[in-house]
Amino acid sequence: RTTEIRWGLADFRARFGREAEGLWLPECAADDATMAAVAAEGVKFVILEPHQADAVRPLTGGAWKRASDALRPGLAYQWSDGTRKLSVFFYDGPLSRSVAFERAMSDSRSFAGRVLSRLPPTAEEELAVLATDGESYGHHESFAEMGLAHFLRYALPEKGVQPINLGWWLARHPPRHEVRLREGGSSWSCQHGIERWRSACGCGAVDGASLEWRAPLRSALNGLRDKFAALYEKESAGIFPEPWSARDAYISVVMDRSEKNVARFLSRHAPGVQTEDARVRALTLLELQRHSLMMFTSCGWFFDQLSRIEPVQILLYAARALELARALGADYEAGFLSELKDEEGIWEKNVKPQIVSPDHTAAHFAVSLLFADQPPASIHHHRVESKRFTRRVEGGITVAAGSATFYDGCTRASWTRTFLAAVLKGQRVQSFVCPGELPDEQFESLLHAAAGGTEAALPPGRLFLLRDLRPDEREQVLTMVLKRRLSRWESAGRDQLEDALSLAEQFRGLGLPMPTGLDEETRLSLAQALVGAARRFSEDAYGALDELKSVVMRARAAGFPVPFERAEPAFARGIERLLDGLENGAADEAARNLVEAAEAAEIAGLSDWRAAAQVRVFRWLKSRKQDTPLSRRLGELLGIKS
Repeated sequence: RTTEIRWGLADFRARFGREAEGLWLPECAADDATMAAVAAEGVKFVILEPHQADAVRPLTGGAWKRASDALRPGLAYQWSDGTRKLSVFFYDGPLSRSVAFERAMSDSRSFAGRVLSRLPPTAEEELAVLATDGESYGHHESFAEMGLAHFLRYALPEKGVQPINLGWWLARHPPRHEVRLREGGSSWSCQHGIERWRSACGCGAVDGASLEWRAPLRSALNGLRDKFAALYEKESAGIFPEPWSARDAYISVVMDRSEKNVARFLSRHAPGVQTEDARVRALTLLELQRHSLMMFTSCGWFFDQLSRIEPVQILLYAARALELARALGADYEAGFLSELKDEEGIWEKNVKPQIVSPDHTAAHFAVSLLFADQPPASIHHHRVESKRFTRRVEGGITVAAGSATFYDGCTRASWTRTFLAAVLKGQRVQSFVCPGELPDEQFESLLHAAAGGTEAALPPGRLFLLRDLRPDEREQVLTMVLKRRLSRWESAGRDQLEDALSLAEQFRGLGLPMPTGLDEETRLSLAQALVGAARRFSEDAYGALDELKSVVMRARAAGFPVPFERAEPAFARGIERLLDGLENGAADEAARNLVEAAEAAEIAGLSDWRAAAQVRVFRWLKSRKQDTPLSRRLGELLGIKS
């Protein structure tokens, strides 16, 4: 509990450059121990749901009154355990639920009227506190973030309502009442306290789904956490003089894994670590604890099925923690699975296929070399030190092979693998991985075996089919194969389009009726050429916009309508890429490219990209200190008035 509070505060400090005054508790889950821990870290206030209060009374004393009768959510309250104090705000449930579930931000002025109606007309020391998940704005409800901006900047002030933050308010209006919380712990989304995260309480059940999996999951993870804690304390001897203080401080490494920062952290918290093996062991212990914390992410119990992505994700955290424990010499998996009571086989079906082993990493790296001119220096969070690399095309089979040492970006553990990947006939992709670095003679034999499709000649190792890779990796690989095939197809298509247009122009020039087959072929080729040009634009291919404009003008000159609809998605992706550049440092170049792209879009009749671009360009224009011909032209093309 203390570690998570300290990690949250450190993250805020790093992002905003100041100390946090308040803390948003996960699921608003609170009990007296949690409140005391928050107060001990110097936090001034938390936000809770009204039903979490048990009783209230004035700070001057008197009888406690039931919160359901006496709580006023517009006031600040004081919680105390006799030693520590913490201010508490209670959010307005109906207003907050309107934002989260009733699309309130689709009409910010109407919602501002509702807010005004919740404020007492004579009490100037009362608030309307809104508390919602961040994903309400743009994720659950499209454009709700725009509605929120209008609500805060225009709609509320028009009603005479001042938007403020709670720290500002608390400094001017300290609590005059105290609050006692419900015993046993409470949260904002469970009417049974915190049972949603440890029992089949009924919250979140859909269509009679059984929730009996919740208790075994909690029990199994609790047992695993305790084993990891004991292992951490035992193995920290000789590494961390104060292991739990080291865990608290590890957030600085989580936020910055540069070599310099890791060295600084270890010199401070593990001064006895002098060798690379000890360094790896120290970081492995800390990563074990990080995953031990993450496997209790609250959404893992929130919904109704163990097979959902949220429970599977926390089981993946547990799987990684188990892997790290094995690296430290302890294997707890069998006992964990026994306590989990996984009758649906979720561990085997949904978790294990997603576990990324060192061989998996090497296999995916090998496949990526099929489409790379040079080996990349990293893959996922691993640094890669390539030792050799070759790529050959023989008999219609493309083979990439090499060897490399991989360094885990978190623990700095390393392993060396020799690998190859091949695109076989029929566009089938396979890869092979074996430990260590093969001698030259064996490496050449490996290449010949792959080119000949002879698995029997492979040395001891592991063969990976496409289905053996992670789901996201499978899609990535097939996308690269498809992209290569599309490139060849589009190249042939450009020649076909030119032939079709030239022939169509001759028919029209001679006043002859256009043959149906030629008309259909030309229209299809035009659509294909536009999609190809838009796709290459999305990938930052040189000359793609000129190609797109050329196709459009060529089509119109030949008397054909421009079939732009299928090109819209790829063109919009290209605009997103340029907008990212606008906001990330390369502003002038990105603005010039956006002007060129917007002009090309006008010629081609492409328009789906405009709405999202207007918002981001408007924000960028407002942030600039000077007006230039380039920025004016960009605003003009997007219909943005200065």
